[in-house]
Amino acid sequence: MNGDARVPEIGPDDVDALVAGSEFFGASIAGSSVENFRTWTREVLERRGPVPLVEPGELDADTPCAAVGIAGSMTAIVELPPAGDEPATVLTALQNQLGRAVGAVMPMNAATINALFPVLAAAELGLPVVDCDGMGRILPLINQTSYALAGLPLTPLTATSAVRDLVSIDASAPRAELLIRAMLNTAGGWMLCALYPTEARNLVTAAIPGSMSRVVRVGRLLTGATDHDGIVLGLRETANATVLGSGRVVELGPSGKRGAPTQPANPTTVVVREERADSRLIRLEAQNELLLAVIDGVLATAVPDLLCLLDRNSLRMKGLERVGLGDEVDVLAVPAAPVWHSPAGLELAGPAAFGLPVRHPKERDG
Repeated sequence: MNGDARVPEIGPDDVDALVAGSEFFGASIAGSSVENFRTWTREVLERRGPVPLVEPGELDADTPCAAVGIAGSMTAIVELPPAGDEPATVLTALQNQLGRAVGAVMPMNAATINALFPVLAAAELGLPVVDCDGMGRILPLINQTSYALAGLPLTPLTATSAVRDLVSIDASAPRAELLIRAMLNTAGGWMLCALYPTEARNLVTAAIPGSMSRVVRVGRLLTGATDHDGIVLGLRETANATVLGSGRVVELGPSGKRGAPTQPANPTTVVVREERADSRLIRLEAQNELLLAVIDGVLATAVPDLLCLLDRNSLRMKGLERVGLGDEVDVLAVPAAPVWHSPAGLELAGPAAFGLPVRHPKERDG
């Protein structure tokens, strides 16, 4: 399998792979009920046709682009799902706000169902999707993006809610995040946003390249492989994943560590005991997402690098809410895009941004 092969378009036959790959990079919700979103995406692509995936440099440099993505709770959007017209509605509202048409859609983050919404919006409006994203994984705040690191404005932003609100915001990136977060409770727990309006030329350096292709490639592996070793080898080739350890979940519960006040967090600790002679203990600290791994008291890796769990029996990704005592899992780590290992990237999305009193290994090792 070519770990860097580009995917030229996303059609109905790619939806299963898109969903599976999005679960891998949105590891905290892997296994959650996304069947409605899978069906919705396939129906739209069957009706409207495949959506082209284009690199930023293939677009005219002046092409207006905008990101589409959900802010809020996955649980809320499953319990109170969209009606179906929200992706087109929120992007059309942003176009009206800008006074010009958008020529391409990019993901805010190509993980969880946020890998699906740009495809839905693009399909309904007859646009391409830019093969990139702003996170390379899931991060909880809409201003935790490579777009923001590059200085792209997050606003004007438009958002629609489960109860059909339609709002627009013009503010700084941190302020926009605070305003969206404040609205979520009264909006039904989630809001679909169109944000980061920019031109294609800026995405050449501001975006994480190839993210959507990577999601589909990983998804094809996960939906097609039938043996554990094949999946682990394939994830190494397609996502640069490494196995930190394998064992059984022996402890699961609320963490004694408090999260940062700005983070929508439920601190949790997961402990995996390896079933081998030295029986190493792998302690995972989480706040909705897995944030760091400590092996026998030594920090192995931390956010913004991705941590995820592979169920060794079902060969499926294991979301944090579905982890149980006795589960046999591989603890996988995927390095973040290089931009996240810069001083500015670690300040925005490293351990300290989540209230964790540790330094990322990249900081610690210089």
